[in-house]
Amino acid sequence: MYSTNQEYLRRGQKIQGFVIHKTEGSFKSAVEWCNNPKSQVSYHFIIDTDGADICLVMPENTAWHAGLIKNSTTPLTKNGTNPNLYTIGIALAGFASEPPTLEQIVKCAKLLKILSNYYNVILDKKTVVPHNAIRSDKLCPGLYVNINTLIYLAGLPTF
Repeated sequence: MYSTNQEYLRRGQKIQGFVIHKTEGSFKSAVEWCNNPKSQVSYHFIIDTDGADICLVMPENTAWHAGLIKNSTTPLTKNGTNPNLYTIGIALAGFASEPPTLEQIVKCAKLLKILSNYYNVILDKKTVVPHNAIRSDKLCPGLYVNINTLIYLAGLPTF
C-alpha cells in the first residue's frame, strides 16, 4: 500500500541522506495518517515496535516528511531546496518522549545499511540526521533516538 502523499521522482535531485523521525502515534495510526490526503505527510518507511516495517513511498520518489528548513543545524540541508527531494524519511512508530525498541533500532540500522549501499551514501552524522536538525521547531525524533548508534550498527561488516 503506497501513500498518495508523494511526488513522483525527485525533480532531478540525488538521494544524499536520511532523516529519522518518530510518528507520534502507533504504527497503524501513522500508516492511516500517511494515507490521508489531508495530512500532507508521508515517510518512505515506518518501523513498528516489533521491527516490522512498511514502505509507503518508494525511495526513488519524494515523500513529504521533512518539511521546510527552519534553523537547520545540519550541513545536509541546501538553502532553497526542499530536503524531501534529496532525503529518505524513516519513521519509528511511537512517541518522541519514549525510547525506540531494540527491534526498531536494529531494523532502522539494517535499512540504513541497505539503502546507503544502494544509493552510494556514506553514513555519518552529516547524512543521517534527526528531523529536528532540519526543523528546529520539532522535537522529533526526541532525545532517545541515538543517531550515532544507528550509524555504528549500520557500519558493522556482519550486520
